[in-house]
Amino acid sequence: MVSRVLLLSLILFNFLFATYEKELTSFDDNFITSNPDTQTKYHQQLKSLYIQSVIRDDESTKLEILKRLVVSSNTLNLSDESYVSELEESGVSAENINNLKKATKSLNTQKKENETTQNTNSKLPDNSIIALNSSTSKNSQKIIYILNAKKNDTGVEFSLNTKIDKDDLKSFVLDEKGNYRHITDLSGVFESVRKDFTYEDYSIVISQYNPKTIRIVVRAKEKINVEFKFNENKVNLLASFDKKEVKKESEVKKVKKEEKPKEEKKPEKKDVKKENSNLYVLSVDKENEGVLLKLNQKLDNDEINISTTKDSKYYRYIYSFEGILEGGRKNYEFKDKFITITQFTPQIVRIVLSSIKEEKIFKELSDKSLILAFSNTKSTTKSTKTQGKEKTQKKTQSKEKKQDEEEVVVTKTISKGGKNTLSSAYKATKLIVIDAGHGGKDAGAVNNKVKLKEKDIVLNTALKLGNELKKRGYKVLYTRSKDNFINLRTRTKYANDKKADLFLSIHANAAPTQDKAKAMEGVETFFLSPARSERSKKVAEKENQGDLEEVNYFSKQNILHFLNREKIIASNKLAIDIQKSVLSNTRQKYKVVDGGVREAPFWVLVGAQMPAILLEIGYISHPSESKRIANKNFQDLLARGIADGVENYFYHNK
Repeated sequence: MVSRVLLLSLILFNFLFATYEKELTSFDDNFITSNPDTQTKYHQQLKSLYIQSVIRDDESTKLEILKRLVVSSNTLNLSDESYVSELEESGVSAENINNLKKATKSLNTQKKENETTQNTNSKLPDNSIIALNSSTSKNSQKIIYILNAKKNDTGVEFSLNTKIDKDDLKSFVLDEKGNYRHITDLSGVFESVRKDFTYEDYSIVISQYNPKTIRIVVRAKEKINVEFKFNENKVNLLASFDKKEVKKESEVKKVKKEEKPKEEKKPEKKDVKKENSNLYVLSVDKENEGVLLKLNQKLDNDEINISTTKDSKYYRYIYSFEGILEGGRKNYEFKDKFITITQFTPQIVRIVLSSIKEEKIFKELSDKSLILAFSNTKSTTKSTKTQGKEKTQKKTQSKEKKQDEEEVVVTKTISKGGKNTLSSAYKATKLIVIDAGHGGKDAGAVNNKVKLKEKDIVLNTALKLGNELKKRGYKVLYTRSKDNFINLRTRTKYANDKKADLFLSIHANAAPTQDKAKAMEGVETFFLSPARSERSKKVAEKENQGDLEEVNYFSKQNILHFLNREKIIASNKLAIDIQKSVLSNTRQKYKVVDGGVREAPFWVLVGAQMPAILLEIGYISHPSESKRIANKNFQDLLARGIADGVENYFYHNK
């Protein structure tokens, strides 16, 4: 029975957590009962998962991780301020967060008591749990079974193997905007995998949460009253709304008619529309290189939020708007391109267009439809005409199309030096800190055959870059302008203290073994995050070896310090702009390999309070590239390319 229930528990976790289920399940099972060293490792793992969830734009998983970070921080006596702030911004109430802290404190106390009896089987409850009733069950010594659950008009009736009362139930609430949940836990076994009951305004789910706990979740958009009635071996769950909160639609319309003469302001009309009439995506059709979304009402351009990201493999173009997706998640494949449409949150529909190369995205809005497509706009436009589009809309749509294409291109080539796009006054306000990697006792990577050291090559390049940026009107500071050694944390601390707008760290790469020296070459640009590939991991390990004492310090001081979504995306965009401009400039005279934009945990970027990147200008271990990166002409092109990338970034993010 125990193994069967454990299997059901794992199935449930897989349903809830998808990508990160293994790590989160392990945390839930083991964190509270682990020793402090192991708990610290779990805490660091959560930080890494958090950053990955931000990069993936996985909002729901991010919230689950943040709640666990509150638990681990309070257990380890660390500051949880950053995590709490992010949760509050995402709609989790301060009351719920405080209750979560209290529940954590209670669990830690229970752990100490259990240690005296060597009870190591306790399990950390779901991080969304907020304890309201922590009384001890009088039936804790016997196993309770829910034998059956059946739906009725007002809720669910449960048949049990024994009599229970309210002291056996522990109720919890999570009151998030548009997603109210009343959660009740019962120590026992549910004789079914999972049961879902759907009503007009709410739903009830019963499942085996873990081997010892049955969980009953009542979910609604607004606050719902939940009551349990006990009668021998039967329990009735009754759900109801306050009468004031549940008005009939006819009554709402009547009130609106009566109040109409008094409320003629446009903003108020718009609010009433959004409150009483949700936008629905009724259907999605695959159209040539894109998708056609049919809506139940008109969607305006300014209601669509547009963003772009780039990881080691894909350019991603993200469109989000308030609405409800009928029929669940949809995936479409176009050779090496993909479009995914999901209900990202209970209120937000998200469309993600992914491509291995940079794309121009075509967007077209008509009365009750939205078209999003990759570059093949001609065929998409023809398809739109077949939907009955009026000719009088053609010019307007053409203008919208042009405007939207310009909005979503990740990078855009601007005139050399950016003189025609950024004013001198604007540039004069921007401070850029340039960090030449290694230095002094730390030579960095070396090539003994041609007597080259990374610390010398990157210093020369950094100084050239600084001069180029100064010529263009920017303020520039260096972490080092000569051959001296600087601690890792001193570099970003210096940039933070000076309130820099950008932090650029210049390095040269090296193959891990002599056998690979001839095969590995190219320019790569990195931004801070946990490594997503073995190659990124290896590069980071090499650069992090410069100051072992400092790396040890960071590992003890919660290395991957909390990063917010904006910082990660900004650094990603900066990396893309610099990588593209460097290649554009250097390829005028040299055959340079594109190593791509990558993510990796570089200690030198940890703690930077501004967009920060690390640029590997080439491989010092490569027979020909080593000579190239030491060449002054190549360094000049590099400097101009990086400066162009900086200007591109500022141009797109003014």
